[in-house]
Amino acid sequence: METIYSLSGDVPPVDEAFGVDDAGLWPGALTVGSIRTVCSIRKLSAGGAIVQVDGPVTVGEKLDLELMTGEQLVGTIAWQHGTEVGLRFEAPIDVFAVIAQDIVSQPGERRRMPRVELVVQALLETANGTELVTTRDISQGGAKLDVPFQLKVEERVLVTLDGLPPQPGVVRWSTEHVAGIAFLPEVRWQELMVWLKERRKQKRQLPLAAPEPAAPPVPEPEEEEVGVQLNLPARVREGTRRWSIDVNSITTRTVSFDSFAAIGMGSLLWVVLPGLEGWPARIVAADGYRFTCEFTQPLHPAVLERVLKLAKEGRD
Repeated sequence: METIYSLSGDVPPVDEAFGVDDAGLWPGALTVGSIRTVCSIRKLSAGGAIVQVDGPVTVGEKLDLELMTGEQLVGTIAWQHGTEVGLRFEAPIDVFAVIAQDIVSQPGERRRMPRVELVVQALLETANGTELVTTRDISQGGAKLDVPFQLKVEERVLVTLDGLPPQPGVVRWSTEHVAGIAFLPEVRWQELMVWLKERRKQKRQLPLAAPEPAAPPVPEPEEEEVGVQLNLPARVREGTRRWSIDVNSITTRTVSFDSFAAIGMGSLLWVVLPGLEGWPARIVAADGYRFTCEFTQPLHPAVLERVLKLAKEGRD
C-alpha cells in the first residue's frame, strides 16, 4: 500500500481501502492545540486528505496536518470511519507542488513518481480483442483499471491513454472488475508529470463533462445509419501527435473526415469533438484524403445529439 495523490478538489470520501496496512504510507503528524500525534497519510487531494490516526478525534475539530516535507496544512475533520478520518483543508493546495517535493526528496538515481488517482478512458488490447476501459489510478510503473471481465495474470496487454504512446504491459493481478497492469518498460516520471498536468488542464477547459463509460448500451439499428453531413472543424490525436481535421459525416458508430496527415489503415486515433474530450476510433477506409473511422465503442445517441447541438451553436 502506498500514499495516493488525487487531482480532485474535494475531500476524499470513505472508500473500500479502509483498514489497509499502512506500512508503505507517507508518515505525517496531526496537531490539536498543544497535542501532537503521529499519523499515516493514505490519500492527499487539493481539497483534503485521508489520514490514519491512533488517538481520539472529533468531527468538526480543527487541526494542523504536517507532511513529511515539513509543510503545515490547516484543516477540519469532515468525517471519521474507524481509525481513518477525512480532513478538509481551509484552502486548496497545489498537489503537483507536493508531488514535486516528494520526488526531489528521493535519491536522484531512484526517483519515482507516486501513484495518482485519475479517472480517464483508455483502450486495453488483449489477445481477445480491444476494450474501452477506465483508469482508477496511474503511476510510472503501471495503472489500476476498471475492466469488463477478469484478466489472466501474467497476460501481455497494451494500454493506450490519450496523449501517451501505447504502453506494453503485463497483468499482475485481476478480480472480476478491476485489474493491476504493470508497464513494461515504465513511463518516465518527467513524461507522466507533464501528461497529468495536461489532463487536469483539459478537464478544467471542458464545457461539458465527458460521457460516463458506463452509458446505456446502444441498440442495434435495424437499418444502416445515415451519417449526419457536416463541415465541422475538429481535432485528432495519435499518441503524442495531434492535428486539425474537418469532419464531414458522423454516426454513432463512424466518423469520416478530411486530413492531409499520413495515417495508416488500422491506426488508432482519438477524435476530439465539441463537448467530447476524446473518443477512440480506428481507420477502416481511406479515399484520397478522406478517412473513415469506426469508434471502438459506439457513441450513445444522446452524446451524438449533444455533439451536433454544440457544433450548431458554434456555427451560429
